[in-house]
Amino acid sequence: MLSQIKQRFKENPSLYYSMSIAATWANAGSLINGMAMSHDYGILPFLLWALGNTLACIVFGLLAPAIPKLREVFRSRPMKIIVGLMCPFQCWVSMNGIQSVFSDTDLGGKFGIAVALLFAVFFVVLLFRFGMVRNILTDHVSWALVYVLVAGVTAAAIIASHGNMLHLAWGAENIGTGIKNCLLLIPGAFLYPYYFEILDYNDRNEDGTAKINVRRAFVNGGLLFGVYLVFIFIMSWTSFSPALNIAKAVLVTLIAISSLSSFQYSIYLVFGRKLGLAVNVAAVALWQFLIPLGVLGAWSLMATIRVYIVLAAIAAALVWHMASRKAVRA
Repeated sequence: MLSQIKQRFKENPSLYYSMSIAATWANAGSLINGMAMSHDYGILPFLLWALGNTLACIVFGLLAPAIPKLREVFRSRPMKIIVGLMCPFQCWVSMNGIQSVFSDTDLGGKFGIAVALLFAVFFVVLLFRFGMVRNILTDHVSWALVYVLVAGVTAAAIIASHGNMLHLAWGAENIGTGIKNCLLLIPGAFLYPYYFEILDYNDRNEDGTAKINVRRAFVNGGLLFGVYLVFIFIMSWTSFSPALNIAKAVLVTLIAISSLSSFQYSIYLVFGRKLGLAVNVAAVALWQFLIPLGVLGAWSLMATIRVYIVLAAIAAALVWHMASRKAVRA
């Protein structure tokens, strides 16, 4: 069965890539922060936040293969270390999301901590052994389940609300917050080592996987993520019973583990198997000190830092390209 799935992936990997791209980008914050944006800031800030989320993978897919020397910059040792050290932050955001969403249920935050640790340890071991293809295939399955579950939870929440939907303000006075979050999101995909690995994997074709138009895969991945955000927006208008809170917690966990596994795999890509294993274990062990930050706190800290890193990397790539052209003319 597994061999048949692998063969289908190798023959036509485009949808698998797109699903994995969307699953990796999602993270736990896509649901928790999305609902918080609509409730605390209003509809317009949420829509701007959603726009930034949808555009992030699309912008990466269109620009990353086109900007000369950009991939070489991100392959350089200093940049690999910088990007690799950002990956634990992404892991912590996913794990904080699982802990946070279970805190709102009768199961409690300690149960959420146990679930997050269980999945983190599981993927550290699984990806150490199987790597790239297994990550793509698990992302494909989990993201398909996310669509089924998010549609089901949204429908159940609407029915349970009995027509008494929440009032959401337009939030025009908070438009600046929406613009800021939109701009923080768009460059974020450039610090995902896994996305660069998809570009290289598609180019190398070492195991016979069919080469595709990888730009289209990233565009489709962004659009798939946008479809998912429509459900989050609808969900924001509803109230959640204790039973629905547990269903939401399961949904957030499913979303979080796809992103968690991709960043744990990215740590292996950056640091190699042995050192990557040590970094992954350290990230899991140190998570307990990051729990108080919450999802939004951990994400805000990471998002602000990564904007400057991405802008510096693009500038370095363009300067390197222009210097190379001058050298050739000379």
